Formats: sequence, structure tokens, C-alpha cells
Amino acid sequence: MKAQLRSRRTMAVLVGVVVVGLIVSAAAGLFQAFATAPTVPPTAQPQGQEGAPAPRPEEPPAVSVLGEAPDGLSYTSGEDDVYCEEQECVRLVRVLTEDGEPTEDTEATVQDVFDHLLDNDWLIMLPEGVESPDDVPLEQTVLTDQEVMVADSSQHEDGETPAVLMVGDSAQAGS
Repeated sequence: MKAQLRSRRTMAVLVGVVVVGLIVSAAAGLFQAFATAPTVPPTAQPQGQEGAPAPRPEEPPAVSVLGEAPDGLSYTSGEDDVYCEEQECVRLVRVLTEDGEPTEDTEATVQDVFDHLLDNDWLIMLPEGVESPDDVPLEQTVLTDQEVMVADSSQHEDGETPAVLMVGDSAQAGS
């Protein structure tokens, strides 16, 4: 018996049987996976809208939701400043001087805008575990008027770029 196991012919036959067994097993598993593939239920659509295109992302809030800019400053945003991902859109709003020039200190500018918004009944959204607004750094501060959220998106290290605020719909943030 040992002599037969040592022969090249027997080893070739055993290797062939093992390889064929592996191929058949893999093919059977593949066909079984295709046969029992889970079906994905269609997304819930209102009746009468079968085959309707996917819903479009919400429009971002307009610059006007921020109200009037603080004294000496102005808000500006164009269509190129709108960024959408799936169902959410945000608008980047540049805070400039009234002459349209970047301010010298973007951190002070953002602080002035945030103070102005807080004076106009906006609220600070506190992260979990934080008890006081004073414990939240400016770059992590998010303000809301219950409909819109505003956050600092400035690059404070670069002295030549304007202060930038990111404005988004607060209803989308909870989804």
C-alpha cells in the first residue's frame, strides 16, 4: 500500500481528485449563493410614483438666514459655494469687510459673527459631555436657530483667506 501512495501516478490522481472536488464545491456554493440572494425591497415611495427618479437633495439655506451682518462686515456666497452629498446640502458663506476684502483676523471675525447671531436669539449646540458654552473652542462651536446650523469652516492659519461659515439645514443633521 505504501508503494502505491509513493508512486507519481497515484499522487497525480489524488491531486486531480482534490482539485476537481474544490472546483465543484466552489461552483455549488456560488450557484447556491445566487439562488438564495436576498432581495432588496424597493424604497418607500408615495403611491402613484412608481419608477420616479430618486429624490433630489434639499436646497441649502440661503445667505439671508443669517440676517444682517455685524457692522463693518458683509456675507457673500455664490452657486459655487454649495456642496451637496446624498440628501444634504451646505452653503459656504464668506465673511468679508463691507468693501469686499478679507478681514485681518478670521478668528475675531467669526467670534464677532457668532456674538451677533447669539444676540439675535441663536443658540449654541453643546457637544455631549460639555456643560458650558465656554468649554467649547470656537472651531467646534455650532450655532442654531432651530432651523439652520452655522459652524466655523475657516482656515485661521492662512492670513489671506476670508473667514468662512458653513450653513446647513438642522433637520438634515438629525437624519
